[in-house]
Amino acid sequence: MSFDTTAEKVQEKSLVRELGLPECVTITGGAVIGVGLFTVGSSQVGIAGSSIIVASIISLLLVIWPSMIYGELGATLPLAGGTYAYAKRAINWPVAIFCSWHYTLAQIGIAGGEALAFANYLNQLLWAMGLETVIDPRISACALMLLFTIINYLGIEFSGRVQNAFMYFFWGASTLWFLMELKNINLANYVSVLGGLPTEFTAFAKLIVMVWWCFAGFETVAGMGAEVKFPQINIPRALTISPFIVFAVNSLWQFFLVGITPLDSLSTLITSDSPFIDGMKAAGIVGFPVILLCLAVTLGGDFSTMIPCTGGASRYLYIMALDGCFPEVFSKVHHKYRSPYISVIIVGIVGIAFILTNSIVIVSAMCAFSQMLCYIIGYLSYLMLYKKEPDLERPYKVPAGKLGAVVSIIAYVLLSILAIDWNAIWYNIGLSILCILYLYFGIIKPKKTPPQEAVDVELLALKTRKPTEEEQQQLDRQYKRWRIISFASAAVGCLLFAIGFML
Repeated sequence: MSFDTTAEKVQEKSLVRELGLPECVTITGGAVIGVGLFTVGSSQVGIAGSSIIVASIISLLLVIWPSMIYGELGATLPLAGGTYAYAKRAINWPVAIFCSWHYTLAQIGIAGGEALAFANYLNQLLWAMGLETVIDPRISACALMLLFTIINYLGIEFSGRVQNAFMYFFWGASTLWFLMELKNINLANYVSVLGGLPTEFTAFAKLIVMVWWCFAGFETVAGMGAEVKFPQINIPRALTISPFIVFAVNSLWQFFLVGITPLDSLSTLITSDSPFIDGMKAAGIVGFPVILLCLAVTLGGDFSTMIPCTGGASRYLYIMALDGCFPEVFSKVHHKYRSPYISVIIVGIVGIAFILTNSIVIVSAMCAFSQMLCYIIGYLSYLMLYKKEPDLERPYKVPAGKLGAVVSIIAYVLLSILAIDWNAIWYNIGLSILCILYLYFGIIKPKKTPPQEAVDVELLALKTRKPTEEEQQQLDRQYKRWRIISFASAAVGCLLFAIGFML
């Protein structure tokens, strides 16, 4: 069965390229900015105080090189499935499936945690509006998961537009909230650059992992490579910009949380499910600022994370099914919306199962370690791909990429060991055992070679055209604007903390 003779069938299984640079940035940024920042990440302010900026800078440094590595992989192999696709080609199928198994459930878990965070802030919103109604978090979280299952079902073009809308709303609402809360900033709260950081190394590592989780998902758009326009250009550019945008958002929100929370109330944030609300309550801030915060977090931060997490996970299921590793039904593409709709529905169902745990802390711990494991496999895939296919066309190359991959592997392994969380470890051990049992005793077993149809679909995905001169100029203008915005915003975040420490 050749590529030419199966063109029509291949088209039926193929996804469509609709995502431009703005969508790539908002999807990647949206996947990251959400539950980590507004729950467990910012709760670390209760430990570090104003030193949280140091933990954020370290976390940024831990994702810059890795993000560019994924940018090179995404430009070279613009396929659905991200790390799965890279590991399959560079290492072998069992490793790829093992990785995808962990990553897919981690992404779904993040979506579940995001939905629970939304539910908590929704109740805070009702309180701020003077309503005594309290909705069971599991009910509103499940409703949200259902909503975004429908949005992803309706295809990448529609969900991309919705994603942009949520992210732009989040940035607008955040800016307004910042301006309103400037008067409530107490510069005396910024007491020391390093004074709040744990002196014990293991505790320090755990702090870094929790703050690093505010950046986890930095490579999301690479996993949707089959749906990106001019992926050889847009994916590496998006993954160069996105870490700095995420850092800027994190640092700005952390600056305000430190500034408005009375020093004697900081420790209460450690166990808080909604640290920003609790910080405002401790400072006596009520009324519209609380309402605006809740709207920014729920309609912006939470909603913008749901699309890339659920959408990315469904693409992993789709490509694994296409390769014959999962039931074929998961590879079905909707004839109208061009979405892998069966996989989308399955992701929604599993997400609801995560929600029923009703614990953001448990979900975050499980997901953080699963993601680190997958990233390590991704960096190994990067190195192995250079060894196996040194002459492979690489439209974008990371400066000192091989060194970056080795450094990233060492850093992520050390963090995983030092910040060990036994709840997360037992979850990951159990998940790994299930994967091994599936590989060797399951009904569906990976084939030694992918089905011809899967090969043809992959070949079609790799046939990306080059932009015209006019299109290239437009791409360059977009990139210039986004680059200025991202770097300037990151600088502002650092500057605010610097001013606080100096005054």
